[in-house]
Amino acid sequence: MNRISTLKLFLLAMTTASCLYLSACGGGATTATGNTGGGGQVAPNNPDFGQLPLATAVPDNRYVDHYKILMFGNSHVRSHNMPGLIRQLILAGRPGAVVDITVADGYAYLDERLSGTADLKLLQSLRWSHVILQGQKYSTSGLYSYPVDDSLIWLRAVKAQNATPVLFPEHGQDGNSTEGSRVHQLHQSIVATEPGCVAPVGMAWDMVLQQDPQMILHEADGNHAALAGTFLTALVFYQSITGNNAELLAYFPQISLSSEQQQFLRQIAAATLQQHPACPF
Repeated sequence: MNRISTLKLFLLAMTTASCLYLSACGGGATTATGNTGGGGQVAPNNPDFGQLPLATAVPDNRYVDHYKILMFGNSHVRSHNMPGLIRQLILAGRPGAVVDITVADGYAYLDERLSGTADLKLLQSLRWSHVILQGQKYSTSGLYSYPVDDSLIWLRAVKAQNATPVLFPEHGQDGNSTEGSRVHQLHQSIVATEPGCVAPVGMAWDMVLQQDPQMILHEADGNHAALAGTFLTALVFYQSITGNNAELLAYFPQISLSSEQQQFLRQIAAATLQQHPACPF
């Protein structure tokens, strides 16, 4: 993600605090908090979303014959052709399955995608099996908080289409040993209010860097994923989407990582998901 500068974080945090105090910002959207028990509905800022039921069960589409995956996100979902890697892994692990992956246009945050109609129309255009949602705003320092209302609405909207929503918490930046787990916990708090899946990407990255600090997961910018990092993230999504154990995948000679590196990353992805299951099924 093109993370927000410290100054902008401060200004946005002050604006958010003012909105909460005045109870008048954001067009009067309804915010659902706590355990709703599945009752009630919520109307988001954008009326095109309609009335969305609260706290419904997460559709289980692990074993479909045709994976139709939609990805909302920014540059992190495009690193080293991550969609193509995910597709390649699913085709290998689920022989005979059909896999189509569509990446939504643009690099907007989830709250920004909520304000227009193009992304909603894309969501409603096909019977998707899974929708990957990346772009919840957060503070890299952990000093500020951002509303999660829009992520909750996206979870509800995806489930209303009978698709499995999978939140994509980003990995930490190079040298930031707390960011990955903190962002993961933020997304866990979101699904505690509105059920959904959370791909434990940051937790997998942290495990790799603990066991092999010399492995290069980041690009030189310290932000985006290098090939090994992208492969690891794709493995996490592969197991989160299909339920198949990533460790059982074979070596991919066409991917420019050694057999030993691929095996290590497969083991890490599987171990991470054993400790931090993505979905509530």
